[in-house]
Amino acid sequence: MHRLLVRPKSLTDLAHDRIRQLIVGGELAMGAQLSEATLATQLGISKTPVREALLRLRVDGLIEIQPQRGTFVFSLTPRQVEEICAFREVIEVSAVKLAMEARAPRLVPTLQANVREMALARKTRNWKAIRQLDEAFHEAIVDHCDNAYLRQAHQLIASKIGALRARLPVQDEQVDHCQQNHAAILGLLRDGRVAATQRALALHIRDTLASYRAASNVAETAEAGLASRGGPR
Repeated sequence: MHRLLVRPKSLTDLAHDRIRQLIVGGELAMGAQLSEATLATQLGISKTPVREALLRLRVDGLIEIQPQRGTFVFSLTPRQVEEICAFREVIEVSAVKLAMEARAPRLVPTLQANVREMALARKTRNWKAIRQLDEAFHEAIVDHCDNAYLRQAHQLIASKIGALRARLPVQDEQVDHCQQNHAAILGLLRDGRVAATQRALALHIRDTLASYRAASNVAETAEAGLASRGGPR
């Protein structure tokens, strides 16, 4: 019997994954200028794989490279946040219908476990776990939709949604009520009420818009402050 050999990740892959985590996890501010040398030192590698990783992250939409200015973490205007949330609603509302029709027996227990874990995280005020479980809940719906094109479309915005989610204030109302909203969606889904589940999911996504817009405004304000002082230093 042959063993399947797993090729170790290259330094570029490792740099890409780590920098992505720093951005999506909120450790690097939206709109912040990045230094290849600083990142290389932080990651303990040379600048070449960092440079290659940044180019890949640019394709992912998480990095903006501005000629004559430098490399920056992506930032979003309020209008762009609205467009992302609208796109997300179209994808997830379509996905949940397909998932209910094709894979409900698999999806329901996955979401049940997620909601139970989120209830516990909410009780212990584990905000980081809540955000991770929030992401997992929505990803499970898309992953079970049995439509590769919808899944690919969702990946276009998944990282940016994750980055916005990580920047919500700890006491944000949407973070606090997330488990309740998910439990309500799960109840409708478990009962096979397709249209009602779609409506509840759409409302849940729309409810996050104001919070995500506020999260993007923090970055926009910070970037404006840098510009008024003559740019990044």
